[in-house]
Formats: sequence, C-alpha cells, structure tokens
Amino acid sequence: MKECCSRPASAPPSDMAQWRRRGISTVEVMASISLLMALMAATMPLFVRHGQLLSESRRERIAIEELANQAERLAIVAPADLEAHLASLAVSPIARERLPGARLEAVRGDSPLGERVVLQLSWDAVGRREHPLSLAVWLAVPTGVEP
Repeated sequence: MKECCSRPASAPPSDMAQWRRRGISTVEVMASISLLMALMAATMPLFVRHGQLLSESRRERIAIEELANQAERLAIVAPADLEAHLASLAVSPIARERLPGARLEAVRGDSPLGERVVLQLSWDAVGRREHPLSLAVWLAVPTGVEP
C-alpha cells in the first residue's frame, strides 16, 4: 500500500521550505533604532543631572573644608585680636578659584558655652546666595573672665 501524504526523504523540498531567511529586514532595523533612540532620550537627562550633582557636591565639599580651616584659625586667635581677625576674614585662593564669587562672613553672638561665631560661605550657584553654607564655632571664654 502506497502512502499518499508522505514524501520520501530524498524528495526535493517545496518552494516555501526552500526559501530561507538570511539577515534582517529594513522594518526590523528601523524598529530597533527607534527603540534605542527612545531609550537614549529617556536616560540622557539622568546622566546630565548626575554630572551636575557631582559638580555641586565637589563645590560643597570644598566650601566645608574652607569653613573648617577658617574655624581652626579662629580657635587660635587671642581674644583681644578676635575683632581684627574677623574683620580681615578672606576666602583662600584655592576656594576662590573653585567657588565662583565666593564670599565669607562672620556673625558673632554670645552663648553659655562661650562666644559663638557663625561662619557663612556663599558663592555664585543657584540658591547659595540666599542659603549660604554655615559653620558655628564656640570660642572658649578665657579663665578668670566673667561673660
């Protein structure tokens, strides 16, 4: 008995089976490029903002180091020379170079712990003039002197 639906293994393939796909179509290339561009457009602002935050973080670290250095200098000033020292406060050349428009101010006040001096450093950055970076320093009251 002869089978009508089966073909022998040595028979040539049909026309549809003979066509084999090699490569990709233009539509597939365009779809993948579109997806890639959409992904890049969505992530690029994140990379830009990340760079801005890194730059801002570096400036704040420099400002904190500058305030700490100024506070150390204040700690060794004699009480009689404090007023003159506060009047001559200036931003260091390194901080001035890295913090555009840097301005250093000192505000004095009294507290039970001793004389309180608040050092404020501001520079040309969004919001930094209105909200300067501050560091409070308490200078010890000399012994034998009542506040």
